Amino acid sequence: MAEKFTSANEPGRGYHDIGGLDYGPVDPETTEIKPWEKLSIAIGNSMGGQGRKIVNTDMGRRAREGMGEEMYNALDYFERTTESTKITLVEQGLFTEEELEARMKEIESRLAEVRAQ
Repeated sequence: MAEKFTSANEPGRGYHDIGGLDYGPVDPETTEIKPWEKLSIAIGNSMGGQGRKIVNTDMGRRAREGMGEEMYNALDYFERTTESTKITLVEQGLFTEEELEARMKEIESRLAEVRAQ
């Protein structure tokens, strides 16, 4: 995992705000986008301005900036985006954390059954 940087010690900056700071060279290598990352984009688009307009950019930004430095720095870009979408959808009342966890366990169980076959 690449080293994570924070600007929390810089006056007037949050841990997420590294714009304009020198953190060394940018790795120009790209990786193949994973299927779940594509799905994350599709879900975000369908819930956002290109779709149902349930969430917006400001909501997602606020959720990312409010998730805390430890979580923010532990997650990669798509993980942060997915987590901020989840936070926002829970706040909007579309489902609860408990409902999401139950559904994820159900899906995990079904996948285990398919893999066992």
